[in-house]
Amino acid sequence: MNPAKRELLKKELDSLLADGIIEECESPYASPVVLVPKPNGSMSLCVDFRKLNATTIADTYPLPRMDDLLTEAKSTAYMSTLDLKSGYHQIKVHEADQDKAAFICPFGTYKYLRMPFGLRNAPATFQSLIDKFRAGLKNVCLIWTIS
Repeated sequence: MNPAKRELLKKELDSLLADGIIEECESPYASPVVLVPKPNGSMSLCVDFRKLNATTIADTYPLPRMDDLLTEAKSTAYMSTLDLKSGYHQIKVHEADQDKAAFICPFGTYKYLRMPFGLRNAPATFQSLIDKFRAGLKNVCLIWTIS
């Protein structure tokens, strides 16, 4: 990893540590980190959870289909959007599963305390909680996630 990318990685780790999203750990699990360029030129820290995801039993919670949502929204007079910044990070990872969400990088081994992007069941978990949140708003509010 070149020095510029190392510095970007260090800044992102420091931010995640300060926000309580990750913490240092010793774990038998260690997925690799990948820095992925964003369209705006900045970099995004991603963890390659493919090996963990291959052994994870899929959560079959139904995710909404865009064509169904568009059909439902067709007759609405008003629309608005709400961006849940780092939405997955609002969800705590169960303590017994935190070591499984560990990753390794040049600065050490860390584990997620909050749900990261990239886990096999993250979209289903997030959608399930959002649907519980909007239970009383079923005919008023449509919610979908863009991954």
